[in-house]
Amino acid sequence: MRAFVLAAGLGTRLRPLTRLVPKPMVAVGDMPLVERAVRQLAAAGVDEIGVNVYHQPEPILAHLGDGSRFGVRIRIFDEREALPGEAAGRREPLGTGGGLKAAESWLREGGDRFLLVNGDAWHSFDLAAVMAAHEPGSLATMVVHVDRRRPELHTLDCRPEGRVRRFLARVPMSVDELEAAEPGFLGIYTGVAVYDLRLLERLPAHRVSGLVLHGLGPALAEGDAIRWLRPEGLWVDCGTIDELQRADIFARSLRILPSEQALLS
Repeated sequence: MRAFVLAAGLGTRLRPLTRLVPKPMVAVGDMPLVERAVRQLAAAGVDEIGVNVYHQPEPILAHLGDGSRFGVRIRIFDEREALPGEAAGRREPLGTGGGLKAAESWLREGGDRFLLVNGDAWHSFDLAAVMAAHEPGSLATMVVHVDRRRPELHTLDCRPEGRVRRFLARVPMSVDELEAAEPGFLGIYTGVAVYDLRLLERLPAHRVSGLVLHGLGPALAEGDAIRWLRPEGLWVDCGTIDELQRADIFARSLRILPSEQALLS
């Protein structure tokens, strides 16, 4: 199974920090977020990793190189380059759907599914276990997390039998609304998922698109099976300075665990 790391975002919520460094290169526990993503994938046995870039890509490219120092092979997809029909380079990133669609041919060379990881969030999930949990025939297995301090991030309606029922059009704005989802629960999509390549067929080519808006949402409405997985572990979106500091505390505290020590070696 190949993996893809989304690293083309602008990091607008972390400005002015991200005016100086791209968000995937922001360090948590002395390690850039994108490096941690690559090391976690390598530890899970993935050795072919695609990474898309757009905003200030030079530090990312210089740091990751070809991936050999992490024991993997990295393929870069630079979204500044012109798409078919464009006279010049892009003025905006392709989005979560467009970035994957641009890498479709490469992803298909790796099999019938792929693992997706956000390169600008921090987590401690066991990615090998995530890959093993994906059921053949399911369009997706989406890793979810619950954080009652952040009710506004919970957009997946997760049913007790393990399937996602819907993506919320209006997110909950309070803990009371969050708890009203029982039975089942409302979860945060962490950006970690296993996707069947059939999903890419739904995404429009050569344009900006959203993974949920143009792919997962319509697929779910048409009856495709999208499953959720809530593994043990911590997750922080790193979207604000406060959240970045919280992730840094987690990262430094977990260094005592063998699994985290392995990521540092």
